[in-house]
Amino acid sequence: MAVALPGYGEILAQVSLHPGDIAAATASVAMLWGGGQMVLRRAGTAETTAVGMGLFVFLLTVMGIGALDLRFGVAGFAVLAVVAATVRRTAGHQGRMALSLLMTLILLMPLLALLSGRAGSEWDEFSHWLRAFRYLATNHVLPGGPQVPAFDGCCGAYPYGWPMVNFAASLLSGFSEALPALINTLILGLSGLLLAETAARELNTPRLPWMAVAAGLLGATAAGPAFVPKLAFSSYADISTGFLVAVLVILGEGLATAEKGDDDEKGWRQGIGFGLCGAALMAVKPGNAGLFACALAGVFLVLLRTRGWRGWLRPDLLPAVLLPLAVAALWRWHVGQYLAGQELVVRPVELWNLREAGGIAAGMADVASQKVGHFGLGLAAVVLGLRSIRHCRDRFDRLMVQVAVLFAGYNLFLFATYVAVFGKDDALRVASFWRYNTHLGLAVMLPAALVAARLIRRAGGQPWPRMLGRAAIVLAVIGPFAALPYVRFDVDAQKQWMRKQLRDLVNRLPADEPVGLFDSLGTGLSGVIATYEWDRRLGYAGLYSGFSGQDPALWQRTVPAAWILILSGQERLLARPAPEGVLLHRVQDRWEEVARFPYPGSSFPRQYP
Repeated sequence: MAVALPGYGEILAQVSLHPGDIAAATASVAMLWGGGQMVLRRAGTAETTAVGMGLFVFLLTVMGIGALDLRFGVAGFAVLAVVAATVRRTAGHQGRMALSLLMTLILLMPLLALLSGRAGSEWDEFSHWLRAFRYLATNHVLPGGPQVPAFDGCCGAYPYGWPMVNFAASLLSGFSEALPALINTLILGLSGLLLAETAARELNTPRLPWMAVAAGLLGATAAGPAFVPKLAFSSYADISTGFLVAVLVILGEGLATAEKGDDDEKGWRQGIGFGLCGAALMAVKPGNAGLFACALAGVFLVLLRTRGWRGWLRPDLLPAVLLPLAVAALWRWHVGQYLAGQELVVRPVELWNLREAGGIAAGMADVASQKVGHFGLGLAAVVLGLRSIRHCRDRFDRLMVQVAVLFAGYNLFLFATYVAVFGKDDALRVASFWRYNTHLGLAVMLPAALVAARLIRRAGGQPWPRMLGRAAIVLAVIGPFAALPYVRFDVDAQKQWMRKQLRDLVNRLPADEPVGLFDSLGTGLSGVIATYEWDRRLGYAGLYSGFSGQDPALWQRTVPAAWILILSGQERLLARPAPEGVLLHRVQDRWEEVARFPYPGSSFPRQYP
């Protein structure tokens, strides 16, 4: 249920600066950048960081399935990253990368400052992502295995590539709910650099000016048609997924054009880099296997068009394929041994939604019609990609072919998923279809970056490119303040009140005491927040929400608990409205009020999260 955004004053009053979290998040991303230099020596800043993430995730996955302490893996990788960044021979290129990173960090600083005190607020954060981060920060091992604590989230079999990056930052600052949003923001900065560097290469400009960095940052955020603040400034893994997908497109183009005898950045290094980036992608979310398959298919199609069937026989393609498969196979083995049943799986054929295929396609088309910017770019990429398959003469053609295969292939993959994996209701409402498509958002912007570069070249000495660049710098700095309610959407009085009451119950009630929740105006968010806040210290006896469809009095009589916390809909149990939450205790056959918790401003909410 929708809740009105709070005002600027209310948000600003709760913004607090946490320099330690910003420093820890920055150090974590810098570590990945340094680690990537062990493989790539002349690649762009974004590509190097993505490859470093793949190497980092590979190392920690191997250690994790062996039930080893992941802190040693982080420490060892950090040392190697510092050494790699220190002894590199291409000092000029390294200096340009470091400078571009510094410029990006400066432009991002207002946004990072606003986010540094952020708290969790969204459903999937409490049901999985924040739990996964907290699990690694607390236990220093991957879940699964006979001698490690159980994971109490909804998707224990999800891969842990994204939580591993946040775990590295938490070793410096301690567990903080703001860290994932800060790292997401830094990845957005790298995404902007990817766009800027793609355009700069087209213009043959070795050093990025401030205007280019700012323009790229806007292209990856507010000006991008697939940018969603609630995905970007949260704990979700969608930003890292979209970033890795776009880097795969760039690395794939380099891999497809590598020639025997090229410098060491081509050939085997390019294949290993592509494979490590793919490994990172596969280790972020299980559905990312479809994205990797489409990215790889685009590379093979470019090879087929430019070099024929023999292009597929190059030995340097082996690590591009085998490294992601190795990481996926290791994790699948671990899941099969210890975590089976904690993920979505392909349903038996007789349960597939084959009769609903038409309705599913119509639902996908309806969502696409509401997001014309993104899907318009994607469809244009498909049309131009078909043309580029015929010609495939330059970098623009090669990138366009890859993006076309990625866009068309991934949406076909999503259609197949709705048919074979999702239940009927979720399939017909094409659950999260738009969210999944944001994973392609940065990739479809890559050809747009090339087009922008060509327009700038044609502009010659005209003033408009410089004017737009200066405007981009101003917008990058003041934009976060102008869009404050969309940046700090976690500042929601009702959610904050709910979290506080649920958290305080831990100190009010005996340990392991079961508690039932009555939230008849709510969507069920209070249930996942409760189990997150209680962290096994109280028992969860069930939830009555706005979707329960049961007689409240019957639920009250049958709830297996001596305590009920009423969060909304008091009149349905107490026969009166009330501007407060109520804690009830069962005494023999009757319920007694033990405590009341006033709502913010003592006003009863008409809508509830």
